[in-house]
Amino acid sequence: MIDRTSTIVKRINCIYLPANNPEESAKWYTDHLDLKLLRPVNEDQAQLGISSEQAIFLIKPMEPGNLNYTEINGSEQCILTLQVDNLEELHSKMKQNGAHVTHIEDNGGCGRNFSAYDPAGNKIDLWGGWPK
Repeated sequence: MIDRTSTIVKRINCIYLPANNPEESAKWYTDHLDLKLLRPVNEDQAQLGISSEQAIFLIKPMEPGNLNYTEINGSEQCILTLQVDNLEELHSKMKQNGAHVTHIEDNGGCGRNFSAYDPAGNKIDLWGGWPK
């Protein structure tokens, strides 16, 4: 019998995003989101630490592209949401530094968020956490 009080999957360890230029994308993530390089960037990939147990790999694809897709209702959807502190401050800083960001949205009980686009065009959702 399966124990329904626990799951087999415990957490997400790594996310793999296409990066047409891993060095440029790594700089974007370190400059704007303060992620840390786990090792030197090479021509094929960059490895960034979110925490000691989570990482984003920026992988050079054979053909340029990103992971965004269009939902059935016509909205562009992202592949990744990152919870951040000081949402408004981050939004202002990214905007001032030339990052492509959307406006901050208030989603009521789901909290506030905005989207940003990395150099490969991957749409990343930046979320301020659950409302208190």
